[in-house]
Amino acid sequence: MSIRNQIISMFLIVVLPSFAASAFLLIGMRNIVRDKSLETAASNAETIAFWIQDTVSMGEQCAENICDNRTIREFVTSQHDSTDSSSYYRFYSENTITRLVNVPSQVSNVVIYMDRDDFVYNSSFVKVNAAVRGSEWYKTALENDGPFWRVLKNSTGRANLACIAPMISGNEVIAVVVVNLNDTWLDTLSINDTLYVLLSLGENVYYSTYPSIPTGTELSIYPDFDATVGVTTHSSGVYGFTSYAVVKNTLVNKDLHQVTLFLSPGFINYEINTASVIYGSYSALMIILSLLITLLFTNTFSSRIKTLSDKMHEVTGGNFNVDFTDNGSDEISLLYSDIGQMIETMQKLINDNYEAKLQSEAFKLNQVQAEFKALSSQINPHFLYNTLETIRMKAYVNNDKETADLVKKLGKFMRRCLEFKDAEVPLHSELEFTNAYLELQSARFGDRIKYHFYSEVKGDYMILPLLIQPLVENAFVHGVEASKGGGRISIRVCYHGEYVYIDVEDNGQGMSPEKLRELEYKLEVSDTSSGKSIGLTNVHKRIQMYHGKKYGMRVQSEEGKGTTIRLVLPREPQIHEKGAQTNSNIQL
Repeated sequence: MSIRNQIISMFLIVVLPSFAASAFLLIGMRNIVRDKSLETAASNAETIAFWIQDTVSMGEQCAENICDNRTIREFVTSQHDSTDSSSYYRFYSENTITRLVNVPSQVSNVVIYMDRDDFVYNSSFVKVNAAVRGSEWYKTALENDGPFWRVLKNSTGRANLACIAPMISGNEVIAVVVVNLNDTWLDTLSINDTLYVLLSLGENVYYSTYPSIPTGTELSIYPDFDATVGVTTHSSGVYGFTSYAVVKNTLVNKDLHQVTLFLSPGFINYEINTASVIYGSYSALMIILSLLITLLFTNTFSSRIKTLSDKMHEVTGGNFNVDFTDNGSDEISLLYSDIGQMIETMQKLINDNYEAKLQSEAFKLNQVQAEFKALSSQINPHFLYNTLETIRMKAYVNNDKETADLVKKLGKFMRRCLEFKDAEVPLHSELEFTNAYLELQSARFGDRIKYHFYSEVKGDYMILPLLIQPLVENAFVHGVEASKGGGRISIRVCYHGEYVYIDVEDNGQGMSPEKLRELEYKLEVSDTSSGKSIGLTNVHKRIQMYHGKKYGMRVQSEEGKGTTIRLVLPREPQIHEKGAQTNSNIQL
């Protein structure tokens, strides 16, 4: 198969699954649009329910203010001369309920019903007739001692929500106050025009934009659940509505209000179809453009590769005078140029072949000489060990056992240093080596220095060599060497969770915060440029290279109170990838 056909095949292999994935995404997006519409409706239902609660509170407060208003109560209870209506007209002209009481904007009007024959009434103070006297809400008002809500019809026959409260004097109801809410108060809410809204108090609808259920309709509460359940979504069946409906029940002062929002099926389908058309058109356009670009690219690419292949066939036939030039500015042009330069240098490479062989022979000779020097360097340590052993024997013969013992310890110490290899050794061997160093220092400092070993880790635990001794040497040089007496060094090896801690603690002069931060920075960047703290830096770097970044050295020091250096090693022996990265932090 040609390169052109291979690229087209690869394009189809990539695009077809992408097309299938786009189809699944489109289906998922349609569900997201639907769910988003339902979430918006549920949020609107919560908002309306909250507004109903707030409006009910204001309506009840208004009714209570009217019942408690001193001027209104005196006017209602006072005896007036029915033959002289001037006092009534004077009161009506000088006083209105709106003036006497702070009436909220949601209230359309206030009516006070009274059952007195010796009273002159107007539009606000109304005589109780037979219809009112026989109504359920009026009877309930005579029996209640506080405000309650009902759906009443106004003079135009339109149902609206009203707060009813008895005005009580002593144990007698002297009047019934009816606070009528504006029947268009809900129009001020910002509700999506695509939603049908239905509000009901108990079984009475007091607001509706759903054509099938006009205002004033009586219907049973749907669905039948406690008001504390909150918002529910129904796909169909709510009051005969065939699309989605969101129902919110809210209990306000023992009265059950229900908010029902109906999502227009045309709106949901329009949103889903619009999103589908936009997304589908975009996907199709991207696939077509990708195919056209791929075809254009493959035609140009294939022709240039074919030309290059023909010229290479001429070169393989022995013709080195082929012109490898290309007018492009991409990788293929660089390939043309590189092949041309390669052919120009082929003859030179043939001429240089013999010289390369001579250089190879010279390299082998140098390697032999290097091996000889390395072999010679191994002789010198043996001479040194033999010389130290001779000195030790002479001291022993002269009955200077202390000097002989020190020379023996020095020999062991130097042998360990000179035979150092970066491979693990048993813990007991490393501790013995450190102990030898301490014994040599004890011979130097005498009673000025005390040291102590403690280990709860098994002696066959494997550890890199020369890890503990540099820490002890640092404690001598920078910690207790300057002390006139009472110097103490403690070496502790213990388990801590998944780690092994090796602590070297001294009671020397310690470090200032500035020096401690400088040392921690050097350990972090493995800085040995200053020539100071090289031993500590090397130990830290060797541990991290062998075990990983989560292990290494931690330093804690306080000026005048000593220093503690901790080595953090893995508890379980295992093969570690050198230089492994990790984000773990080990605290001292």
